[in-house]
Amino acid sequence: MGSGLDRAMRATASRATSNGTTRAGPAKLVIVMRHELVAAGLEVLLRAGGHRVLAHLTRSDDLLRALESDRPDILLLSMIRSEAVRLISQLRADHHSIPIILMLEERDVVTAASLLELDVDGILLGAACATSLLHCVESVRNGRRWVDPDLLQCLALAEGTARPANGLTTREADVAKLVSHGLNNKQIARALHLSEGTVKMHLHNIYNKLHLRSRTELALSVAATAGPGARMN
Repeated sequence: MGSGLDRAMRATASRATSNGTTRAGPAKLVIVMRHELVAAGLEVLLRAGGHRVLAHLTRSDDLLRALESDRPDILLLSMIRSEAVRLISQLRADHHSIPIILMLEERDVVTAASLLELDVDGILLGAACATSLLHCVESVRNGRRWVDPDLLQCLALAEGTARPANGLTTREADVAKLVSHGLNNKQIARALHLSEGTVKMHLHNIYNKLHLRSRTELALSVAATAGPGARMN
């Protein structure tokens, strides 16, 4: 497990440097999770990544008090989606703008459309590896949204090729499809025989037409168009 943690830390540091951004530093987290052994394991991984767990709560009722006293940078929830929706809605209604990472429980049934309804900054599978956990926390800490690539791939490919979204040209739909497969701009440009500048222009147009803000939202939107069969158990 140590080598995976080392690779994760090197990768996130390299990404921040290559993007020319200033890293926000280690995160302080509060974890809401019923399973104490799993929470303890997560805390070990997060500490190895340089982060700090302020509290581990087993009851969501205790969360509001913890947010006031501990003032965490990130809230990590591990619960089924229906419970998460209720808790997140309550937090947002009470004007808590804290970044939230949702770790989906294994028994949850998830569709791309249901994930788009969640007001969260990161989404992880319950079976995610240590590297994914640290990538997610690092991204959210630095103000970026993050969705588990394995989840995106399952949603986008479950029922084959997604249908082009309304209002997109054929080329824009091609770009959107490749984004949903996890390709970056350089890889998309190579696959479609375009320049990176042209890919960026298509993405700008796609975001405007679909009223989206990020590649993550676009990938989920494309996955949602694959129909009711695009789901992960």
